[in-house]
Amino acid sequence: MAGPAPPVLFDITLKLSSHTLLYPGDPAPLVTRTSDLGQGDSLTTSHLSVSCHVGTHVDSPAHFIAHGATLDDLPLDSFYGPAVVVDLVGKAVIEVADFTSVEIPTSHHILLKTDNSAFLKLDTFASSYCVLSPKAAEYLADLNPLSVGFDYYSLDPYQENGLHPAHTTLARANIPVFVCLDLGEIQPGGYLFAGFPLRLAGAEASPVRALLIANQ
Repeated sequence: MAGPAPPVLFDITLKLSSHTLLYPGDPAPLVTRTSDLGQGDSLTTSHLSVSCHVGTHVDSPAHFIAHGATLDDLPLDSFYGPAVVVDLVGKAVIEVADFTSVEIPTSHHILLKTDNSAFLKLDTFASSYCVLSPKAAEYLADLNPLSVGFDYYSLDPYQENGLHPAHTTLARANIPVFVCLDLGEIQPGGYLFAGFPLRLAGAEASPVRALLIANQ
């Protein structure tokens, strides 16, 4: 008798390399080969230099508010659990009204799919990406999400006087935010989400390997 079908996994993580799309001013990740079997060394080893905020990563509340929770303060279900992908393609600014026709369960990871997913494929940063309004951020916070996920580097407009109102709203509610999730090929609906950071002590952010597992 055949066993259960294996789960269907979707990798929604950007590949880290010197060509990874960057937020302006951030350093590119760098992998340096420090020894090589092909060069006669006893082992092949590499050194990784990477920002905590490059590519697909999770921001803890400490990134936006003083004395906010760091990654190691958050429970493990901040990085794993039931998720819903919400289709918001075609929106320039996500408002509360955009959620009224969508059933979004509470206590889920809420992942927002927008036109930004196409921008992730570009070589240079696009400053006119879709953003989340502060009121919409408040609406999502009231749903007690495990996290909020987005398909570009920020929920807020680029260089808005150094302010981050949507991010700050979620941070004050102790909600982590995943950014640069590659949702371009993902259909809206329910999934299981996993996006575990490195176990860094006292860090405000970390790159993650983000996966969606289709509901069977």
